[in-house]
Formats: sequence, C-alpha cells, structure tokens
Amino acid sequence: MSGVTVGLVVTMPVGPMSLLCIQRALVFGALAGFTTGLGAATVLAIYTACAVLGLGPAIISALVYSKAIVPAVSACLLLWFSARILGRTVSLAGPTADGHSAISSYCSAVACALFNPLTPVLLAAVLPTVALPEPRAASTMVAAVFAASVTWWLVVSGSVAALRSSLSVTVLNLINKASGLVLGALGILMAAECF
Repeated sequence: MSGVTVGLVVTMPVGPMSLLCIQRALVFGALAGFTTGLGAATVLAIYTACAVLGLGPAIISALVYSKAIVPAVSACLLLWFSARILGRTVSLAGPTADGHSAISSYCSAVACALFNPLTPVLLAAVLPTVALPEPRAASTMVAAVFAASVTWWLVVSGSVAALRSSLSVTVLNLINKASGLVLGALGILMAAECF
C-alpha cells in the first residue's frame, strides 16, 4: 500500500476534522477550511513519522495508558468548538467577517487532530500493510501521506467554499448550527468514554 493510499484512507472518513473543515469553509471561506485541513494533515504526518520510525507501539500504549485523558481532552475541544459554532451567526460580508484567521484555524485544528483518537487507530490498522525497507522509504511514506491528505483537504475546502456562494444566509446558518450540534454530540460521546 502506498503512502498516498494510506493518507487518503486515514483522511477521507467523515469525522470531527471533516466537519470542522467543512463548517469553516462554509462560514469563513476556502482558506479557513484549507488551513483546518492542513492542521489535520500535519498531525497525520507526525503520527505517520512516529509509526514508520517504530514508535507506533509506544504511541498506542501511551494512548491506552491515558485512556481517560485523551477522550476527556477530545470531548472538551469538541464541546468548545460546538459552543463557538452555535454562538455564531453566519454573514456573507466576507470570508473572514469574524476576524477568523488562517493561523487560528490551523492551530485549533492541530489541537483537535492531536486528541482525535480515530487518527492513530486508523493508522495502526493501515500501516502494518506497508513494508518500509529503508529510511528513505520511510521519509517518502511520510511525504506521500502528507501530500495525499493536503490534496484531499484542498479539494474539500475548495468545493465547499464554491458551494458557499450559491447558498442563502439562512441555509448557511442552518448548516452551521447542524455542524455545531453534531460536533457537540461527538463531544458528549467522547465524554461518555471517560466513565
């Protein structure tokens, strides 16, 4: 299995990062959506590098050891995103009408992706099918995973932002509220895992 395939298999499933990318592309425009995806791709590249360098078992055991901490942090982040989204009204005045910056999108996406338990689990399932005979192959794998993930987020954010201009403010607000509710529900499910 190639690095591109690994990157797409881990990136494409709809989860918290997909919802966040889509919501930000709809509300703030393509740049905010893409930098959100770029944050997720960065974390995926970090996890992939750790896995191909043989640190995968250590990461998995650390996640198992901190079984209550990771879902708790993930739940807090998802609930925080949900509250912010639900408290916001969409305006078509401009893609950054809220002063939402690309750096803010990137950094918050990195935090969310780091504590998304789905990413290391998907990687743990996919990476054993990949043979890495030499260090150069490992770096090629990480670069391919990152490139595939970035390409996917570029397509998603660009497509959603293009759709944005054809939707009314009312529809955008409904989609925004729905994504906030779904992220909140995911946060509650994560919180339930802590008990």
